[in-house]
Amino acid sequence: MRKQYLAAIVVGLWVVAATVGASVFAYRRAFDYTANQLAFLPEILAQPQAKLTASMDEGGIVLPQPWSGKERVNVLLLGIDQRKGDNEPAHRTDTMIVFTLDPVHLQGGMLSIPRDVWVPIPGHGNNRINTANFIGDTTDYPGGGIMLAKKTVENFLGVPIHYVVRINFTVFETFIDRIGGITIEVTEDIYDPAYPTANYGTEVFALSKGVHTLDGEQALKYARTRHSRGGDFDRARRQQQVILAVREKLKDPRVLASLIAAAPELLQQLGESIKTNMTLDEMQQLAILAQQVERDRIISEVLDQRYTEFATTPEGYQVVLPMRERIAELRDRMFSNALLPPADRTGASLVAP
Repeated sequence: MRKQYLAAIVVGLWVVAATVGASVFAYRRAFDYTANQLAFLPEILAQPQAKLTASMDEGGIVLPQPWSGKERVNVLLLGIDQRKGDNEPAHRTDTMIVFTLDPVHLQGGMLSIPRDVWVPIPGHGNNRINTANFIGDTTDYPGGGIMLAKKTVENFLGVPIHYVVRINFTVFETFIDRIGGITIEVTEDIYDPAYPTANYGTEVFALSKGVHTLDGEQALKYARTRHSRGGDFDRARRQQQVILAVREKLKDPRVLASLIAAAPELLQQLGESIKTNMTLDEMQQLAILAQQVERDRIISEVLDQRYTEFATTPEGYQVVLPMRERIAELRDRMFSNALLPPADRTGASLVAP
């Protein structure tokens, strides 16, 4: 069980990044590098779970088979506002992104849902969508918070959510630090005079316009702050920008090799920080398939002012109301198989777009 959980943590982190298209070439080179530099790799590959990550034969590295299904797969990523030393039983979500993967047309996408969108929470009336995880974990909802969040998003978008991955601040910061930070181009000066600290105080967070290399703590602040002209909508875009920056970093085989080497320590640090309804086989197969999606076949969208409007509820809550017809149009564009030609397994279209 300990070895299986370790694999779940490593693969779970990796599948989030791979969903936006890390290349197969980089994956192969990472294992080539690891095989040459890390003496303990044969022991890892000899474990029963090794078939889930890779195996070696006389011809070199053998990758596991990608997702064999033909139906589109949707994965909900939840980021919760849990901090170090926080033992509260339930948390709201700071991040909610739906990743979608079409295995026939080799198209991917990510759709960010701002936390203040006002929606029906099944069995609990209308509320901000970021409360679904909290409500599910504080009630007797089957499967807890991740499953109530899953059902809420399904009802809201009108698409099935097949899998959910929930991570907290510790996972985010540790993962960014483990890959040596990420490079981000900041498009406007950011000044947040009251960024919330881990001990529930505040501090100043400032970042100038330009290219920066951010460590885990800085990347978290960049992804969480709402102090820019676009508020929560800008935050959603920055979160997607961070994911794409991780994708770029994982193209370096040395980074992947280092991540593999750090796996035992990651287990100790992150063992209770990830929750998902995915099996190891499902995570690995989807990650391999996602690698084949070219960057120009990934759609990135945010439910911003084009699809929502600000409002005040009768109770006085400041919320974001969805424009249902516009969101339905966006849903059909992002989650439909009819808009792109089929593609081969290298991501090349069989019919010109």
